[in-house]
Amino acid sequence: MEDSEAQNDEMMVLKSIFDETQIHVRNCGTEIVGCIYVKPEVPENFMVQADKGGHLHKFAVKHLCPIELHFNIPVNYPTVNPPNFTLVCKWLKRDQLSKLCQKLDQQWEEDLKGQVVLFEWVQFLQYEALAFLQIHCTLDLSWSYLMVKPPRLSCGLSECQQSPVASSGQRSFLKLDSRAVSDNQCDEDLLEVLKEYERVAEQLMFVKASHTCKVCFCDKLGVTCIQFPSCNHVYCKECMRSYFEIKIAEGAVNGLHCPEDKCTSQASPGQVKELVNDETFARYDTLLLQSTIASMTNMTYCPRPQCEFLKTELYTSSQYPVSYEPESNLVSCPYCNFHFCLMCKATYHGVAPCKMTSVEKMKLFDDYINGDESTKESMEKRYGKKQLISMVNEIQAETWIGQNSKPCPHCNAPIEKKDGCNKMSCPRCSTYFCWLCLAQLDPKCPYLHFSNASARCNLFEGIVQDDGDDDWINVNGDTDDDFSDEEDFINML
Repeated sequence: MEDSEAQNDEMMVLKSIFDETQIHVRNCGTEIVGCIYVKPEVPENFMVQADKGGHLHKFAVKHLCPIELHFNIPVNYPTVNPPNFTLVCKWLKRDQLSKLCQKLDQQWEEDLKGQVVLFEWVQFLQYEALAFLQIHCTLDLSWSYLMVKPPRLSCGLSECQQSPVASSGQRSFLKLDSRAVSDNQCDEDLLEVLKEYERVAEQLMFVKASHTCKVCFCDKLGVTCIQFPSCNHVYCKECMRSYFEIKIAEGAVNGLHCPEDKCTSQASPGQVKELVNDETFARYDTLLLQSTIASMTNMTYCPRPQCEFLKTELYTSSQYPVSYEPESNLVSCPYCNFHFCLMCKATYHGVAPCKMTSVEKMKLFDDYINGDESTKESMEKRYGKKQLISMVNEIQAETWIGQNSKPCPHCNAPIEKKDGCNKMSCPRCSTYFCWLCLAQLDPKCPYLHFSNASARCNLFEGIVQDDGDDDWINVNGDTDDDFSDEEDFINML
């Protein structure tokens, strides 16, 4: 068999084994050039890790980026010379790739000289390369995050750089092969590259496989199914389309959970967009924005009717969402530049009390005091926990004062009566008044109000005295000494 015939047969066999995404071949004059993307077989429970800035990052993978076997076929292959090749890989260092190059050379020289060899090389790279490099359970990529990265290519056409390796307890050197290319000199984060490759590879495997829908229990190809993130439960697109449309029509955009009982995994916006029509997705997108804004802490809406930034047919609340500092009642709308009070939604009034009606304030108070945990949490997000607690304390204080005190008839200060007689003295304005009828008393003779036999108010009405105490007491019932001498008391009577 002539070399050209053997080469053409080999290319035909390789193209039948690998799909068009794994092999690229073209004829360049008298030579054949191409590239085979070899996906190494990854052991179970295989981990990728790297020390980035003193922090160890680690995750499991089932797939690794392919090792690229670039080749060109000389005219006298396979009878005389092997293919010329280059190995390119993102996650292997140049010294590791150099070892693989030497291993491929060794296979040709010792076992396969005079035969087509590309398929044997691919088999080795796919099934034996990791074990040959002593990579068993963990791939450590810390070297890619060093300040000085290893060289991508050697300086000459042949081996001219050396890398220290351990051998028999002594320090020796491995010559770096010019055919070894460590393709990690880009600005991309190598860990992130491998994570993205893992995601894409898993998705491709899902699309090609057959799955049973957990709703209609029909077996369907992955291309007609969707898989919920995190839980990995699979359903056919037809069932999920109906499910999504019903939920969105009901406004339950946060309820697009996996239908599996007690499963909390939620469909991604991309999955929803793939299944429903544009009008339904527009409603979903708008309601989801509404829900997201409403669930945010320290968020309220501008109260001005003119501030209609988000007004749409679907968005019922047209006001601009505004964030605020939880320590203050001042809120500023960045869209219309309106400064308003968080509690009453009126123009900001500083430390002055809100001009809320008593009915509005009591309704807010009752809703917060009597609400469940979710209601309280929602109100705290809207009004601020600190402001609501302050309002509750204020109303409770006012209620207690109203039930346990009476206003001074002169200055309206709340007065509490603990004990003593019904002649009261206001600590703020020193006005004397009757506790029973709130009449102001003559400051010179405050007890005359109680001395008339026909008077409605009794000096000691409601006061329980000890039976054995017949002595005169200070009838003031307070700390003031109104009787400078006994004569004043007699004259008053």
